[in-house]
Amino acid sequence: MTRLVTRMKPSTRFVGRLVLVMSCLAAMVSVIVVVWIRQSGSPSILLITLDTTRADRIGCYGYDRVETPRLDDLAQHGVLFERAYASAPMTGPSHASIFTGLFPPEHGVYTNGTVALEPSIPVLAEEFQREGYATSAFVASIVLQKRIGFDRGFDVYDDDLSAAEFEGDDLHRSRDGRHVIDAAIHWLENREQKSSPFFCWVHLFDPHEPYLAHPEEFDDTYQDHPYDGEVAYVDRQMGRLFDSLEKLGLKDNLVVVVVGDHGESLGEHGEEAHGYMLYDSTLRVPLIIADPRLDIRNHRVTTPVSLVDVFPTVLDLAGLPKPEAMAPRSLYPALMEKTLPPRVCYSQTMEPYLEARWAPLQCITTERWRYIRTTIPELYDLQNDPAEVNNLASEEPDLVIEFDGNLAFFEDNLKPRWASALTLSDREKRSLESLGYAGGSLPEIDDFADGQQRPDIKEMIGHLNNYFDATELMKQGQFDEASQILQPLVEDVPNFVRARFLYGRCLTVQEKFEDAIKWLNAALEVDPNYEPAHVLAGFSHLKLRQFTQAEEHLQRAIELNVNSEMSHLFLGETYQRQGKFQQAVHHYEESLRINPQNPSVRQLIPLLRATIRGS
Repeated sequence: MTRLVTRMKPSTRFVGRLVLVMSCLAAMVSVIVVVWIRQSGSPSILLITLDTTRADRIGCYGYDRVETPRLDDLAQHGVLFERAYASAPMTGPSHASIFTGLFPPEHGVYTNGTVALEPSIPVLAEEFQREGYATSAFVASIVLQKRIGFDRGFDVYDDDLSAAEFEGDDLHRSRDGRHVIDAAIHWLENREQKSSPFFCWVHLFDPHEPYLAHPEEFDDTYQDHPYDGEVAYVDRQMGRLFDSLEKLGLKDNLVVVVVGDHGESLGEHGEEAHGYMLYDSTLRVPLIIADPRLDIRNHRVTTPVSLVDVFPTVLDLAGLPKPEAMAPRSLYPALMEKTLPPRVCYSQTMEPYLEARWAPLQCITTERWRYIRTTIPELYDLQNDPAEVNNLASEEPDLVIEFDGNLAFFEDNLKPRWASALTLSDREKRSLESLGYAGGSLPEIDDFADGQQRPDIKEMIGHLNNYFDATELMKQGQFDEASQILQPLVEDVPNFVRARFLYGRCLTVQEKFEDAIKWLNAALEVDPNYEPAHVLAGFSHLKLRQFTQAEEHLQRAIELNVNSEMSHLFLGETYQRQGKFQQAVHHYEESLRINPQNPSVRQLIPLLRATIRGS
């Protein structure tokens, strides 16, 4: 895999001593912790992950425009980590790091919804289940449904989104935090082994866009800043859970860990939402740990920490041994009000590459600095420039060389694993797309054949925002307006896979099938395995009665995803129009297997069978 910035020999002073100090101190503390906790009895663990939640939008982190009394109270009775960083600005990869203690190159989950965690990698819940804990999970988004692999080790994994009252469009497949908390409370009240300690994970998705001001809860308080309203709403829902735990008498021996999976860019650096850049807006998240057995109040930790540290820390809190292969990175010394040794906080995002073959990003964050490797490298002095507006890379070339070498050394010592691709239904693909996630195949990342460097996201962010604007217009049925944005986008921006596909889709809806095929094929030139483009290209050829080309695209789509309802449906129609009724019936039946709720297909199959018998 080609590096996008020249690598130099790393400084052993930065990496070697750091790793040695971390390992020795953490190992000693872990032994003491395990002995003490086992003598005092195993606590229950409540892990709450807050999706899309910025640290700097919470009261206890210094923000005064939002009401977060329950998080503030938790921080008053525990430890608040002021600088906790996500390993990736995406839900799936970041949760994979939380639950495995591994960085994205190690666990292989590099994007949302389209790859599954490798079964051989130990996950946090398995460690608790092995020790006799009752384990349960209550998640709010399609991105974390059990097929991703996070369900291992859970006795109960509640990822059912079907009965939730959805806000916004029906394809926005996530459930309101109220439903998640209701399910968690029901389990706590009715669990069978009430004498056993439990490990319970609750995932709240509400701060993800589209943001709701929740006037039913807060009147018009957050009408002008609805993202803050979502944060306040999540805090209120957590309060319901905490109150129930107190009523059940479970709080005295309950460790609570609240952590954000990633933040949200609210326009900083030109980025809307998250996933494409590596700044504090999307990487810095809340991390609060409260253990009633420890006499700690309002302790604040300023040392940078990574979300991969949550895994060993939670095991230490429960007095459980960590997997042998895991480096000792527990944050437990901070819970004893000890100084943490320095951490290497590594983060990455593959989204720019998956979307448009732009340069992927990797970064390391230290006490003072953040270095971002991309085509146009970035170096920020976080102490003097917390907003990250002054890129010092050109002024500090020696530091850039040193940090790039350290970053390369760090990555070279990771043990990469590749996650397995998921087979998604059409509804799941549309659901992920509605959340802004599409993913794609991940070939080897090389420089362009002509020696040019890949475009940098900083230069391309305006094009990405135009793409999202066109997406919103299409959701509203404004296809002509969307086309006006997409046409110059696909013509002027090379390799923008998603934009080419979206334009092809827009043209398909407008029944401009020949033009649609042109741009769908253009998307497939960049990513030959982009299954949605094959589906729509096949459909467009079908409408033009170009049956041979339709078959080729739809068969390829089925090879890529055997559970593609629309591929089977369109291929069935392709065969039917050619009088190949036996093949048509086969694919219609496959579409019914995937979606039994299609009455027109159910009625059509007997008619075709009768035609076959009569021929």
